[in-house]
Amino acid sequence: MSAAATNAPRIKRFKRQAHENRVGYLFVTPYLIGFLVFQGIPFLLAFIFGFMNVRYPNRIGEATFVGFDQFVRFFNDKLSLEALGRTGIYTLIYVPLIMVVGFILAAAINQKIYCRNVVRTMLFMPYVSNMMAIAMVFIVMLGPTGPIGSALGVPLLFDTATALPAVTVIGVWKGLGLNMVTYLGALQNVPRDLLEAADIDGAGRWKKIVHVTIPMVSPTTFFLLISSIITSLQNYTTIQTLTQGGPGRSTTVMSIQIVRTAFTSYQTSYASAMAIIMFAIVMIFTAIQWRGQKTWVNY
Repeated sequence: MSAAATNAPRIKRFKRQAHENRVGYLFVTPYLIGFLVFQGIPFLLAFIFGFMNVRYPNRIGEATFVGFDQFVRFFNDKLSLEALGRTGIYTLIYVPLIMVVGFILAAAINQKIYCRNVVRTMLFMPYVSNMMAIAMVFIVMLGPTGPIGSALGVPLLFDTATALPAVTVIGVWKGLGLNMVTYLGALQNVPRDLLEAADIDGAGRWKKIVHVTIPMVSPTTFFLLISSIITSLQNYTTIQTLTQGGPGRSTTVMSIQIVRTAFTSYQTSYASAMAIIMFAIVMIFTAIQWRGQKTWVNY
């Protein structure tokens, strides 16, 4: 048999693989272009502007390099530090709440309950619903004349003491469906033989959850923990549609502060520096979780 005949199947496989690669690149190209235009280039520009004194509508050519002045300004800016503190409070409420409630709902739906598919759909609907429509409903319900606001005697979204917890809970309600569905998929993949072995050993429902179910879904918990932290730090849409950062500055978190600085005060470089600081915070949290997952995540 000739060498050409021997290599023919290999050449055919190589051509087929090359064709599949070209098709794959063709499918991902639109996303890559969108990512580059709307995320990659803006991130690069923000990183550059953070070390300059760009201020819209001045020309970029008139800007000069100022080093870390914008970052030093941030840590001396009372309003920005207060916004960062509110972001921390939002995260401390949002992340544990959405993680715990999401797991509890998934565990409940994973049981043989009546109309399970209907309940699952109802719980997932807020996640895919329009935030503007949701905001209008809650503004009415929690307002001074709304049913909940009137019953409690406190307009939750319009009181400086309750506005931040209120928007946090609404944010949890909005995003709960994704956590619930993700956990549900993980729970359905827990090996039945492990649960049956726990039954044989006399373990009750609580012990099975703690010693079998939770360790088996720990990779999902790790993924949702990181995504929930990032979501809580990028909490712009929910707060903007509900309170626009008010009343006063009670719900002005970092995302709102950055947008106001960039597009109301037109302090482009300062807003860029604030965005870089938030990016650094997200990366630090992610790195800590990524390193810590070795001690509690079971693959």
